[in-house]
Amino acid sequence: MENKRLLYQAATNENLFGSSPQVLAAMQQALNSVHGYPTPDAADLRHALAGKLGVQANEIVIGSGSAELISLLVRRFCGHDRESEVLTFTPSYPLYCHEAQALRISCTEIPLTSSYQVDVQALRRQLRPTTRLCFICNPNNPTGTYLTSTALEEVLDCLPAHVTTVVDEAYIEYATATDCADAVAMLARYPNLVVLRTFSKAYGLASVRIGYMVAQRHLIEQVLEVKQPYNVNQLAQVAALAALEDEHFLEMTVEATQTGKAKLEKALLKMGVQFWPSQGNFLLLDAGGYSADDIHNYLLANNILVRRADQHTLRLTIGPDEHQLYLLHMLQELLHPSRVYADQPLLAKVLDLGHQLQEEPEEAAAQLHTLLHQAAEQPNADGRIAQAFARALILRSQQDKQAAAGNLYATNFGEMDMIAAFNVLVTATPLVTFGHRFANHSILSAMAGKPAVYLLDLGIGSGLQWFHFMDLVASLPGERPKFHLTGIDIPDSSNADPAYKLRATGERLAAHAARLGLDFSYTYVATRLEDFDLQTLEIDSCYTLVVNAALTLHHLADELVAIPDQRDRVLQQIRALRPQLITLTEPDSEHNRLEFLPRLRESLRHYHTVFDVLDTLLPADMPERRVIEQEFFGREILNVVAFEGIDRVERHERQDAWQHRLLRNGFKPAPCQVTAAQIKQELDLHPQFSLAAHTAGYTLHWKGTNIIAATAWQVAD
Repeated sequence: MENKRLLYQAATNENLFGSSPQVLAAMQQALNSVHGYPTPDAADLRHALAGKLGVQANEIVIGSGSAELISLLVRRFCGHDRESEVLTFTPSYPLYCHEAQALRISCTEIPLTSSYQVDVQALRRQLRPTTRLCFICNPNNPTGTYLTSTALEEVLDCLPAHVTTVVDEAYIEYATATDCADAVAMLARYPNLVVLRTFSKAYGLASVRIGYMVAQRHLIEQVLEVKQPYNVNQLAQVAALAALEDEHFLEMTVEATQTGKAKLEKALLKMGVQFWPSQGNFLLLDAGGYSADDIHNYLLANNILVRRADQHTLRLTIGPDEHQLYLLHMLQELLHPSRVYADQPLLAKVLDLGHQLQEEPEEAAAQLHTLLHQAAEQPNADGRIAQAFARALILRSQQDKQAAAGNLYATNFGEMDMIAAFNVLVTATPLVTFGHRFANHSILSAMAGKPAVYLLDLGIGSGLQWFHFMDLVASLPGERPKFHLTGIDIPDSSNADPAYKLRATGERLAAHAARLGLDFSYTYVATRLEDFDLQTLEIDSCYTLVVNAALTLHHLADELVAIPDQRDRVLQQIRALRPQLITLTEPDSEHNRLEFLPRLRESLRHYHTVFDVLDTLLPADMPERRVIEQEFFGREILNVVAFEGIDRVERHERQDAWQHRLLRNGFKPAPCQVTAAQIKQELDLHPQFSLAAHTAGYTLHWKGTNIIAATAWQVAD
């Protein structure tokens, strides 16, 4: 980064409203005594804090910022035993794990839920006899979410006596939620509880490095064993005392932060930038249709520094009005539809009308019909995708969406048209077969040496995947295993027999198995996964179980829609069955947690990539292509864009969100037995396709844009 003055330093959550004048005056006066050593135990400051917090002075340790205290805790409770373990959560403050790893101590990060909350069951699963520390940031950095008193008590109650729980309350002064937990008030009831607080944030003393730890005396004495005597300089102690006394400045800072945050949230909402409500002096934003790197780099080029939390999210610090107005101006410029799609005016119009639909719905609805006609006259990927999104936005503008959807979902294509189109999608593109190939080869490796395999397919559909799998099994040398397949899928509402399609699938598969001379059997269950308990399946102990879920689990509602989280519920049932392997294929795009406008940008990026694949690989006048685009993917687009709540069932998640979900529910990545070269060769991929390896599998990219991810998992013991 060039050495130039930043106009808006929004990356480190400093108090951008400055420091108390009383602090500056006290520090100026203290300069007269810098020749002497600082007070070794910061007695004056500890007594002042004790009076404020209602604890004893000997229950407080002062540190050179929270960072030193975190380091002291890891050194004291883990440093003497290399087998010790530290637990924390992700996303959260990374220093907890950094300090542990610096001492070569194992640190496990437990993913938070979709709503960025602690999953107590996931925490329990990670507890070991060697677990010594558990760090919890509340309010959490970078999400701004918080634990209520009840939620924190549930966490503390589940942790055994050999685990010291550290609640980092660096942002507690900013918290306005009346039910936000105050861990200091819980100290008397939990002997292994430590609370960290700092003067770096609301008090505006980041540069002098001072924070404090509060705990029962037996813990304090243990930490003092590894603390240096002169760890906090005298200027910092004086500054902290003055800051504590100037309550008016603290109140002014908190009020200015809340006011600035409210203004920023209102502007971001109108602009269509996703953020999460925060109890800190910062907001977490989702890039939604962009990469976080692109936004970060653009802002940096314009003298604004924000923090990249991961490849999809950024965190920015609340600042004075003039800083935030400049930030909003630059974001508005970056996200303007004419810039996002500078060379694709139809797609720019889709985004523009999506924004108008929020402000002037009647005017936007009229223009959407015009866009629909314009798009129909442009027979390339841009025209076809604009047509699909115009239909979706028109549906969104309707008062009675269900009735309107009936008309828009109506089709002139028959069942044979759909079958023919699906065969083209499968044979001419890798959009479906990529996941099939990865899963089948992973399953084949997992069943090596096993005499009998039970395949459980969640969302079996036409069963196409298993024809290829049977061919692989038939090619094995020596004695081939017998296998049973159970297919689960939703009942067929268009047929008097709800299980007709499932039974027909089984008949086709049995005929293929017979031709290959395979020992194969099949059963089916016509039900929604939400309504079925997988643990009621009768699986003979002689079988090795493998579970496959291709393009299915995203239809289940998670906790953002309703409690209980159905995705977690199904994954927990799978885990209870103890399968040898679970394979998962899902679109790599976020259509679950994003609100309408950021979801519109994200979905337009995703489906335009899909349509560009079709435009490249399929002839423009192919009848099946229209069915694929406007029926298969067009129906998805209608649901993603037009519906909300329980009516929105196309709730795709990014592959890293699925990885976090699998890890949190007690799975771990399976050793990858499939190479990228193997998949590329089998699928004869177009040169514009690429495969990106990640922890549990691969993501298929087109022209550098991610489309779909395939992963393989095992139960984590």
